[in-house]
Amino acid sequence: MKIKIEKIVYPGKSLARIDGKVVFTDQGLPDETVEIAITKETTGYSEAKTTEILSPSPHRVESRCGHYQACSAYQCIDYPKQVEIKKEQILDLLTRQLKLSGLKLHFRESSKIWSYRNKVTLKLIHDNGITSFAYNLPGEIYKFIPLDECFLLPNTTNLFLKDFIKTIPGKLLLPISQVRVKENSKKQLLISLYHNSSLEAPDLSSSLKGLSLRFDIAGITLINQSENIKAIVWGKDFFEEKIEDRTFYIGDESFFQVNVDMLSILVKDLKDNLDLNTNKSLADLYCGVGTFGILLASKLKSVIGVESGPENFFFLEKNIKLNNIENFNVRMCDCEDTIRSLLRQTIDIVIVDPPRKGMDSKICNTLVKAPVPELVYISCNPATLMRDLKILLGAYNINNIYAYDFFPHTPHIETMIFLTKK
Repeated sequence: MKIKIEKIVYPGKSLARIDGKVVFTDQGLPDETVEIAITKETTGYSEAKTTEILSPSPHRVESRCGHYQACSAYQCIDYPKQVEIKKEQILDLLTRQLKLSGLKLHFRESSKIWSYRNKVTLKLIHDNGITSFAYNLPGEIYKFIPLDECFLLPNTTNLFLKDFIKTIPGKLLLPISQVRVKENSKKQLLISLYHNSSLEAPDLSSSLKGLSLRFDIAGITLINQSENIKAIVWGKDFFEEKIEDRTFYIGDESFFQVNVDMLSILVKDLKDNLDLNTNKSLADLYCGVGTFGILLASKLKSVIGVESGPENFFFLEKNIKLNNIENFNVRMCDCEDTIRSLLRQTIDIVIVDPPRKGMDSKICNTLVKAPVPELVYISCNPATLMRDLKILLGAYNINNIYAYDFFPHTPHIETMIFLTKK
């Protein structure tokens, strides 16, 4: 069946119509004619797989990664067109879901569109005696795409992955289910090896010694997922990253942005848009290892950071001490459990940076019932952002909208919305 693609909608589906009915397929650029096979029918729309590109767009390019479909088909789109598509997606969501128009979107392109990703988690698969790294096929649990080289990763990480397979004996690779590699701006590596067996640190230490001589490895940890036990095989379980004049300890399982260059741009926009002074208090919700609160603390009277993840919280406290921050107080709990008591205090600014699922409705509703002068919503998922904004706009106006291409060649978009109390 032939269709003509109208546009690409978030999160990366190509949209067309057959006799007025919407069809979503996995590949196809705007104005391309493609051949599809229908995979699912519903009353409102159809889902399909693209089987052939019949009339390629001038914006179509050759992908660099052989496994690009694990991330999306965006690698087949030239970068300026990717930016245009992502801009349109954000504005479309604001118009359709929030009924807003005339808003200006500040879009920050990535200066580095390859080798930008400082963290990767890969499966280890074994096929006919050959072990290789792999990504899951989109929407699949037990089907994989083997990885040769990922051009979204830094060169050091790619070299390490190749050497890891060559260096570790096959019998020791078998129990390892997945490997996580983090790389900081100094090209130091932090490695996590996940397994569900009786694999012990001493089993691997001699094999990993050669890798530690060829790469600057801050640490290697062995994590037994079935028993939730971590053992350090080499070095330590954290390394350092620097943002502006602040230093952050980041654990092997801590959350931190995967594109540090873009993070610096976002932080500058944050400072430029907020009315910061030493008479004001800030609440930093879902604060992770303390990135935003620590970078803003010197311009404020006080900061309260709320974080529920044990490892994030551990390094949050370390980072406050490391940077000699004396006006930063912390709460280890879920944000929804503390939001009411928190807003009984005088809070001038709230920053929220929730996971992909967005904010709990209790938090949104409390922020509406007790609105603060300034609210910043940083989101990695435009869909849940729009859902939450529908509630928040009951008490706030949107001042500025920023979007950041933290993830070139993928459908992901980071968004930052500045709101003020009505």
